Amino acid sequence: MIIQALAWLLVGFILIVQLRLVLAIPLPTEYYLKQSFSLALLIIYYYTNEKIFVPRLLFKQKLATFISVHVVSIALIQVLGRIADAIFQTREKMMEAISSITHIQFTPGKWSNLDATLLLASTVVAGISTCIALVQIWQTNLAVSEEIKKKQVDAELALLKAQIHPHFFFNTLNNIYALSFDDVEVSRTSLYKLSRMMRYLLYETPNNQTFLSKEIEFVKDYIELMSLRMTETMHIVFEAPEKVIEKRVAPMILLPFIENAFKHGVSSLKNGTIIIKITQNNNILRLYVENKIFKDKSDKVEDGGIGLSNTERRLDVIYPNQYTLHYQRTENDSYIVELELQL
Repeated sequence: MIIQALAWLLVGFILIVQLRLVLAIPLPTEYYLKQSFSLALLIIYYYTNEKIFVPRLLFKQKLATFISVHVVSIALIQVLGRIADAIFQTREKMMEAISSITHIQFTPGKWSNLDATLLLASTVVAGISTCIALVQIWQTNLAVSEEIKKKQVDAELALLKAQIHPHFFFNTLNNIYALSFDDVEVSRTSLYKLSRMMRYLLYETPNNQTFLSKEIEFVKDYIELMSLRMTETMHIVFEAPEKVIEKRVAPMILLPFIENAFKHGVSSLKNGTIIIKITQNNNILRLYVENKIFKDKSDKVEDGGIGLSNTERRLDVIYPNQYTLHYQRTENDSYIVELELQL
């Protein structure tokens, strides 16, 4: 707004004051009135184009109508300018003022129907206002797009939380209940881990970021509680840094890949191994997940599950150009996910 006000002050100076400084003679009041009227026309033209013509015509691909409207508008400005000249008698008053100083008698010539200065000014105003309006529309659409992406990320995080809450917690509680008859100490430890996970979900995930140590602890608790459901045929290998260089990270950004391994890589009858490795090198975080894909689960997708494609979209929004993600299915029916994230 301040920049626009300064710009209009400059235009007003050029239209109204500059000629007085160049000629160095007093100019009639009628000249200032006519030039002020021309400035008002240009201001109205500028904002009409910016607020109406560009968004309603040019932005909606109505190019022919947009050009026609501008041709008519510039012609109308010329007509109104000439009417103002006739009302204020600008030409006659200017000739009288110059003659009184220079003592030169001007012979009235043929009145031109074209005001070259006003034509040039209106053309420049049309071009500048069109460019500025297009930039403003682009910025607005970009902001809306970013807001939509942010809401999508929030919705996907909420979906992931909703998936974990009912399914995971109820099953874990049932397992802990069964353990309470055989191993009270293990059941107590499991209850503590479950409560810690619930606290993380309630107090950390509503924020956009959490500490890396808390995210790793959450993953560790998840793996240990999921292990309660495993039979002796399953083997889980989990490696994480003993000392974490504390960084900020998006909450639950690692869990979908680990959850996917448990979803498709667990069998109660066949032998299987799930490998989960988390490493950190300064601000580079790496996750490696490998699991066996059993034929009876290769095409199974649980209701409410969040796929790797959704997680990748979340990474695109939160960490644009800051991550690499590779996942592949090997010849021996193993599924490997490798994520490298720059924090």
